Amino acid sequence: MLRRLLSLALVVALLAPASALGQQNQSQDPFPPLPQPQPTAPPAPEDDDGFLGLNNEIGGSATLYIIAGALLVAFIAIGMFISRDARRSLPAAHRPDARRTREQGPHRHKRQAKARARARTKAQRSARRKNR
Repeated sequence: MLRRLLSLALVVALLAPASALGQQNQSQDPFPPLPQPQPTAPPAPEDDDGFLGLNNEIGGSATLYIIAGALLVAFIAIGMFISRDARRSLPAAHRPDARRTREQGPHRHKRQAKARARARTKAQRSARRKNR
């Protein structure tokens, strides 16, 4: 145990002067400051009105209005195309006939049967209220 302690003390004693010597050499800086970069002149702006006489800003309000208008026209055209195609692909049996009225359509029940069903429902509702 004493040997280990003695060898550790010897290593520490030998390292201490080496670090002190490294600290004394401050005349040569190991990390000198970086040289300052030379300022560059900005390029001269061109005198161009841009596309369709607009300014060159990509975020200009006129450019945004043009993009919004183009998108609106595209969406309307796509919607019209889809609805026209859907009408064409609908079978003839499922197409609505504009000449016939609702009364002439294929009804399963007559008006009297519907009126009786409504009256029955109304009576059931009043009976439930009465028994509460």
